[in-house]
Amino acid sequence: MAVSAGPRDIPLAPQLVERLTAGRDSPARYIEMSLRPYRVQITPGPGVLRVVGDEIAVTLVATIAGKIAEMVQAANDGRHNLVAEATASVLDNALKFELAYRLKGINQAVRPMSLSQVCFMNALLHSERSLLFGIGPTGTGKTHLAIAAGLSLVAEGKYKSLVITRPRVLLEGETMTPALRAETAYDEQLTPIDDELRHLISPHEVQRLTEQGLIEITPLGRMRGRTFNDSYIVVDEAQNMTVGKMRMAVTRLGRNSRMVLTGDPAQVDLVGDQVSGLTHLLQLIAGTDLAMVHRFETYQIIRNPVVAQLETLYSGEGEARARAAS
Repeated sequence: MAVSAGPRDIPLAPQLVERLTAGRDSPARYIEMSLRPYRVQITPGPGVLRVVGDEIAVTLVATIAGKIAEMVQAANDGRHNLVAEATASVLDNALKFELAYRLKGINQAVRPMSLSQVCFMNALLHSERSLLFGIGPTGTGKTHLAIAAGLSLVAEGKYKSLVITRPRVLLEGETMTPALRAETAYDEQLTPIDDELRHLISPHEVQRLTEQGLIEITPLGRMRGRTFNDSYIVVDEAQNMTVGKMRMAVTRLGRNSRMVLTGDPAQVDLVGDQVSGLTHLLQLIAGTDLAMVHRFETYQIIRNPVVAQLETLYSGEGEARARAAS
Protein backbone atom coordinates (compact mmCIF):
# COMPACT_ATOMS: atom_id res chain seq x y z
CA MET A 1 0.00 0.00 0.00
CA ALA A 2 1.35 3.39 -0.96
CA VAL A 3 0.71 6.69 0.81
CA SER A 4 0.92 9.80 -1.38
CA ALA A 5 2.94 12.80 -0.26
CA GLY A 6 2.47 16.42 -1.19
CA PRO A 7 5.00 18.26 -3.37
CA ARG A 8 8.43 18.56 -1.80
CA ASP A 9 11.22 20.91 -2.85
CA ILE A 10 14.77 19.61 -2.39
CA PRO A 11 17.37 22.42 -2.50
CA LEU A 12 20.31 21.77 -4.85
CA ALA A 13 22.83 23.88 -6.73
CA PRO A 14 21.15 25.20 -9.92
CA GLN A 15 23.75 23.55 -12.17
CA LEU A 16 23.15 20.19 -10.48
CA VAL A 17 19.38 20.57 -10.87
CA GLU A 18 19.89 21.15 -14.57
CA ARG A 19 22.29 18.22 -14.85
CA LEU A 20 19.82 15.85 -13.19
CA THR A 21 16.72 16.91 -15.12
CA ALA A 22 17.90 17.86 -18.62
CA GLY A 23 16.74 15.70 -21.52
CA ARG A 24 14.21 12.94 -22.05
CA ASP A 25 16.58 10.27 -20.65
CA SER A 26 17.75 12.41 -17.77
CA PRO A 27 19.18 11.05 -14.50
CA ALA A 28 15.88 12.06 -12.89
CA ARG A 29 14.05 9.57 -15.11
CA TYR A 30 16.56 6.89 -14.07
CA ILE A 31 15.84 7.59 -10.41
CA GLU A 32 12.08 7.46 -11.01
CA MET A 33 12.41 4.09 -12.72
CA SER A 34 14.65 2.75 -9.95
CA LEU A 35 11.96 3.41 -7.36
CA ARG A 36 9.24 1.34 -9.03
CA PRO A 37 6.67 0.09 -8.14
CA TYR A 38 6.33 3.34 -6.18
CA ARG A 39 5.26 6.40 -8.16
CA VAL A 40 7.33 9.56 -8.15
CA GLN A 41 7.84 12.52 -10.50
CA ILE A 42 10.91 14.74 -10.40
CA THR A 43 10.85 18.17 -12.08
CA PRO A 44 13.21 21.16 -11.94
CA GLY A 45 12.54 24.36 -10.04
CA PRO A 46 14.66 27.42 -9.27
CA GLY A 47 17.47 25.89 -7.21
CA VAL A 48 15.33 22.87 -6.23
CA LEU A 49 14.20 19.45 -7.37
CA ARG A 50 10.42 19.39 -7.11
CA VAL A 51 9.26 15.91 -6.15
CA VAL A 52 5.73 14.52 -5.89
CA GLY A 53 4.46 10.96 -5.52
CA ASP A 54 4.28 8.14 -2.99
CA GLU A 55 5.70 9.07 0.41
CA ILE A 56 8.38 6.34 0.46
CA ALA A 57 9.62 7.34 -2.99
CA VAL A 58 9.65 11.06 -2.21
CA THR A 59 11.74 10.40 0.92
CA LEU A 60 14.15 8.21 -1.02
CA VAL A 61 14.57 10.85 -3.75
CA ALA A 62 15.53 13.40 -1.08
CA THR A 63 18.16 11.02 0.31
CA ILE A 64 19.45 10.16 -3.17
CA ALA A 65 19.73 13.85 -4.11
CA GLY A 66 21.70 14.54 -0.95
CA LYS A 67 24.00 11.60 -1.70
CA ILE A 68 24.57 12.83 -5.25
CA ALA A 69 25.43 16.32 -3.97
CA GLU A 70 27.97 14.82 -1.55
CA MET A 71 29.53 12.67 -4.27
CA VAL A 72 29.77 15.58 -6.71
CA GLN A 73 31.49 17.72 -4.11
CA ALA A 74 33.88 14.93 -3.10
CA ALA A 75 34.69 13.71 -6.60
CA ASN A 76 34.59 17.05 -8.39
CA ASP A 77 34.11 15.26 -11.67
CA GLY A 78 31.34 14.34 -14.05
CA ARG A 79 31.58 10.57 -13.96
CA HIS A 80 28.71 8.97 -15.84
CA ASN A 81 27.66 6.40 -13.20
CA LEU A 82 27.42 8.83 -10.27
CA VAL A 83 23.60 8.80 -10.20
CA ALA A 84 23.45 5.01 -10.46
CA GLU A 85 25.99 4.64 -7.64
CA ALA A 86 24.14 7.06 -5.38
CA THR A 87 20.75 5.46 -6.09
CA ALA A 88 22.03 1.93 -5.47
CA SER A 89 23.78 2.98 -2.25
CA VAL A 90 20.71 4.73 -0.83
CA LEU A 91 18.35 1.88 -1.76
CA ASP A 92 20.65 -0.78 -0.33
CA ASN A 93 20.96 1.08 2.96
CA ALA A 94 17.22 1.78 3.19
CA LEU A 95 16.30 -1.87 2.56
CA LYS A 96 18.74 -3.05 5.22
CA PHE A 97 17.71 -0.59 7.89
CA GLU A 98 14.88 1.96 7.52
CA LEU A 99 12.60 -0.31 5.48
CA ALA A 100 13.33 -3.54 7.39
CA TYR A 101 10.39 -5.09 9.25
CA ARG A 102 10.64 -5.87 12.95
CA LEU A 103 7.60 -8.05 13.35
CA LYS A 104 5.97 -9.49 16.43
CA GLY A 105 6.49 -13.24 16.62
CA ILE A 106 9.67 -13.18 14.50
CA ASN A 107 12.93 -12.60 16.34
CA GLN A 108 15.11 -11.43 13.45
CA ALA A 109 14.29 -8.47 11.23
CA VAL A 110 12.67 -9.32 7.91
CA ARG A 111 14.76 -7.37 5.43
CA PRO A 112 13.16 -6.74 2.03
CA MET A 113 15.43 -7.20 -0.97
CA SER A 114 13.59 -4.85 -3.33
CA LEU A 115 11.09 -1.99 -3.23
CA SER A 116 8.57 -4.33 -4.81
CA GLN A 117 8.89 -6.54 -1.74
CA VAL A 118 8.30 -3.49 0.47
CA CYS A 119 5.14 -2.67 -1.47
CA PHE A 120 3.86 -6.26 -1.24
CA MET A 121 4.68 -6.59 2.46
CA ASN A 122 2.92 -3.32 3.31
CA ALA A 123 -0.18 -4.61 1.54
CA LEU A 124 0.00 -7.94 3.38
CA LEU A 125 0.26 -6.21 6.75
CA HIS A 126 -2.11 -3.28 6.26
CA SER A 127 -4.55 -3.90 3.41
CA GLU A 128 -8.23 -4.23 4.30
CA ARG A 129 -8.84 -6.59 1.36
CA SER A 130 -9.80 -10.18 2.15
CA LEU A 131 -8.15 -11.48 -1.02
CA LEU A 132 -4.59 -10.63 -2.09
CA PHE A 133 -2.40 -11.93 -4.90
CA GLY A 134 1.38 -11.99 -5.22
CA ILE A 135 2.04 -12.72 -8.90
CA GLY A 136 5.40 -13.06 -10.60
CA PRO A 137 8.43 -15.19 -11.38
CA THR A 138 10.18 -17.57 -9.04
CA GLY A 139 12.69 -16.07 -6.63
CA THR A 140 10.94 -12.75 -5.99
CA GLY A 141 10.15 -13.59 -2.34
CA LYS A 142 6.37 -13.94 -2.64
CA THR A 143 5.95 -16.96 -0.36
CA HIS A 144 8.54 -15.83 2.19
CA LEU A 145 6.82 -12.49 2.69
CA ALA A 146 3.31 -13.96 2.75
CA ILE A 147 4.24 -16.41 5.52
CA ALA A 148 6.22 -13.80 7.49
CA ALA A 149 3.24 -11.44 7.44
CA GLY A 150 0.93 -14.26 8.50
CA LEU A 151 3.11 -15.21 11.47
CA SER A 152 3.19 -11.60 12.61
CA LEU A 153 -0.55 -10.98 12.25
CA VAL A 154 -1.33 -14.15 14.21
CA ALA A 155 1.17 -13.12 16.92
CA GLU A 156 -0.58 -9.73 17.11
CA GLY A 157 -3.93 -11.46 17.57
CA LYS A 158 -5.50 -10.11 14.39
CA TYR A 159 -6.07 -13.70 13.23
CA LYS A 160 -6.38 -16.88 15.27
CA SER A 161 -4.48 -19.15 12.91
CA LEU A 162 -2.10 -19.24 9.94
CA VAL A 163 -3.19 -21.84 7.40
CA ILE A 164 -0.81 -22.72 4.56
CA THR A 165 -1.43 -25.00 1.60
CA ARG A 166 -0.24 -25.67 -1.93
CA PRO A 167 -1.54 -27.93 -4.74
CA ARG A 168 0.17 -31.24 -5.38
CA VAL A 169 1.95 -31.54 -8.75
CA LEU A 170 1.90 -34.89 -10.53
CA LEU A 171 5.54 -35.97 -10.69
CA GLU A 172 7.15 -37.56 -13.74
CA GLY A 173 6.32 -41.26 -13.85
CA GLU A 174 3.38 -40.98 -11.42
CA THR A 175 -0.03 -42.21 -12.45
CA MET A 176 -3.09 -40.24 -11.45
CA THR A 177 -5.09 -42.13 -8.86
CA PRO A 178 -8.23 -41.18 -6.90
CA ALA A 179 -6.02 -40.65 -3.82
CA LEU A 180 -3.68 -38.26 -5.65
CA ARG A 181 -6.60 -36.45 -7.25
CA ALA A 182 -8.12 -35.88 -3.81
CA GLU A 183 -4.89 -34.22 -2.56
CA THR A 184 -5.49 -35.19 1.05
CA ALA A 185 -2.13 -36.78 1.89
CA TYR A 186 0.68 -34.83 3.58
CA ASP A 187 3.86 -35.57 1.64
CA GLU A 188 7.25 -34.10 0.70
CA GLN A 189 5.71 -31.54 -1.65
CA LEU A 190 4.72 -29.55 1.45
CA THR A 191 8.35 -29.47 2.65
CA PRO A 192 9.07 -26.01 1.12
CA ILE A 193 6.45 -24.56 3.47
CA ASP A 194 8.24 -26.12 6.45
CA ASP A 195 11.50 -24.67 5.13
CA GLU A 196 10.07 -21.15 4.99
CA LEU A 197 8.66 -21.39 8.51
CA ARG A 198 11.94 -22.70 9.93
CA HIS A 199 13.80 -19.88 8.22
CA LEU A 200 11.62 -17.33 9.99
CA ILE A 201 11.21 -19.00 13.40
CA SER A 202 12.90 -21.92 15.17
CA PRO A 203 11.81 -25.56 14.60
CA HIS A 204 10.77 -25.66 18.26
CA GLU A 205 8.55 -22.61 17.73
CA VAL A 206 7.02 -24.16 14.60
CA GLN A 207 6.17 -27.27 16.62
CA ARG A 208 4.75 -25.26 19.52
CA LEU A 209 2.54 -23.09 17.31
CA THR A 210 1.36 -26.14 15.38
CA GLU A 211 0.43 -28.00 18.55
CA GLN A 212 -1.50 -24.95 19.76
CA GLY A 213 -3.40 -24.75 16.46
CA LEU A 214 -1.89 -21.37 15.54
CA ILE A 215 -0.20 -22.85 12.44
CA GLU A 216 -1.76 -25.42 10.16
CA ILE A 217 -0.01 -26.81 7.09
CA THR A 218 -2.68 -28.68 5.18
CA PRO A 219 -2.91 -30.54 1.87
CA LEU A 220 -5.18 -28.68 -0.52
CA GLY A 221 -7.83 -31.43 -0.59
CA ARG A 222 -8.36 -31.22 3.17
CA MET A 223 -9.75 -27.70 2.75
CA ARG A 224 -12.86 -29.04 0.99
CA GLY A 225 -16.03 -28.59 3.03
CA ARG A 226 -14.36 -26.39 5.66
CA THR A 227 -14.87 -22.72 6.51
CA PHE A 228 -11.87 -20.82 7.81
CA ASN A 229 -12.94 -18.06 10.18
CA ASP A 230 -10.44 -15.65 11.82
CA SER A 231 -7.70 -17.15 9.65
CA TYR A 232 -4.84 -15.90 7.51
CA ILE A 233 -4.58 -18.37 4.62
CA VAL A 234 -1.65 -18.69 2.23
CA VAL A 235 -2.16 -20.66 -0.99
CA ASP A 236 1.28 -21.18 -2.52
CA GLU A 237 2.05 -22.20 -6.13
CA ALA A 238 -1.54 -21.32 -6.99
CA GLN A 239 -0.85 -21.50 -10.74
CA ASN A 240 -0.95 -25.32 -10.40
CA MET A 241 -4.57 -25.41 -9.29
CA THR A 242 -7.34 -26.30 -11.71
CA VAL A 243 -10.30 -23.97 -12.04
CA GLY A 244 -12.39 -26.32 -9.89
CA LYS A 245 -9.83 -26.54 -7.09
CA MET A 246 -9.31 -22.80 -7.13
CA ARG A 247 -13.03 -22.27 -6.79
CA MET A 248 -13.09 -24.71 -3.87
CA ALA A 249 -10.17 -22.98 -2.14
CA VAL A 250 -11.23 -19.34 -2.42
CA THR A 251 -14.78 -20.11 -1.29
CA ARG A 252 -13.41 -21.50 2.02
CA LEU A 253 -12.84 -17.89 3.13
CA GLY A 254 -14.79 -17.22 6.31
CA ARG A 255 -15.48 -14.22 8.54
CA ASN A 256 -12.56 -11.97 9.49
CA SER A 257 -10.21 -13.98 7.27
CA ARG A 258 -7.70 -13.10 4.58
CA MET A 259 -6.40 -15.28 1.77
CA VAL A 260 -3.10 -14.64 0.00
CA LEU A 261 -2.47 -16.49 -3.26
CA THR A 262 1.04 -16.60 -4.68
CA GLY A 263 2.11 -17.98 -8.01
CA ASP A 264 3.64 -17.57 -11.44
CA PRO A 265 1.20 -18.02 -14.35
CA ALA A 266 4.21 -18.59 -16.63
CA GLN A 267 5.14 -21.83 -14.81
CA VAL A 268 2.06 -24.04 -14.86
CA ASP A 269 2.61 -27.75 -14.19
CA LEU A 270 -0.92 -28.97 -14.84
CA VAL A 271 -1.30 -32.07 -17.00
CA GLY A 272 -2.58 -31.76 -20.55
CA ASP A 273 -4.56 -28.71 -21.60
CA GLN A 274 -6.07 -27.92 -18.19
CA VAL A 275 -6.57 -24.20 -17.57
CA SER A 276 -4.74 -22.73 -14.59
CA GLY A 277 -7.19 -21.70 -11.89
CA LEU A 278 -4.93 -18.77 -11.03
CA THR A 279 -5.02 -17.36 -14.56
CA HIS A 280 -8.78 -17.94 -14.72
CA LEU A 281 -9.43 -16.21 -11.38
CA LEU A 282 -7.26 -13.21 -12.28
CA GLN A 283 -9.34 -12.81 -15.43
CA LEU A 284 -12.59 -13.10 -13.44
CA ILE A 285 -11.67 -10.36 -10.97
CA ALA A 286 -10.11 -8.00 -13.53
CA GLY A 287 -11.84 -4.63 -13.36
CA THR A 288 -13.41 -5.32 -9.94
CA ASP A 289 -12.38 -4.28 -6.44
CA LEU A 290 -12.56 -7.82 -5.04
CA ALA A 291 -8.82 -8.19 -4.53
CA MET A 292 -5.44 -6.50 -4.41
CA VAL A 293 -3.03 -7.84 -7.04
CA HIS A 294 0.70 -7.16 -6.68
CA ARG A 295 2.85 -8.09 -9.66
CA PHE A 296 6.58 -8.76 -9.48
CA GLU A 297 8.77 -8.40 -12.58
CA THR A 298 11.70 -10.54 -13.71
CA TYR A 299 14.24 -7.85 -12.81
CA GLN A 300 13.00 -8.06 -9.19
CA ILE A 301 14.18 -11.66 -8.73
CA ILE A 302 16.46 -11.71 -5.69
CA ARG A 303 17.22 -15.45 -5.37
CA ASN A 304 20.32 -15.27 -7.57
CA PRO A 305 21.27 -12.94 -10.47
CA VAL A 306 21.53 -15.99 -12.74
CA VAL A 307 17.88 -16.87 -12.03
CA ALA A 308 16.76 -13.45 -13.25
CA GLN A 309 18.77 -13.85 -16.46
CA LEU A 310 17.41 -17.36 -17.06
CA GLU A 311 13.82 -16.22 -16.49
CA THR A 312 14.34 -13.42 -19.01
CA LEU A 313 15.62 -15.93 -21.58
CA TYR A 314 12.74 -18.36 -20.97
CA SER A 315 10.18 -15.53 -21.17
CA GLY A 316 11.66 -14.26 -24.43
CA GLU A 317 11.60 -17.74 -25.93
CA GLY A 318 7.93 -18.17 -24.96
CA GLU A 319 6.97 -14.82 -26.46
CA ALA A 320 8.79 -15.68 -29.69
CA ARG A 321 6.91 -18.98 -29.97
CA ALA A 322 3.58 -17.22 -29.34
CA ARG A 323 4.32 -14.70 -32.11
CA ALA A 324 5.30 -17.52 -34.49
CA ALA A 325 2.11 -19.44 -33.70
CA SER A 326 -0.05 -16.40 -34.38
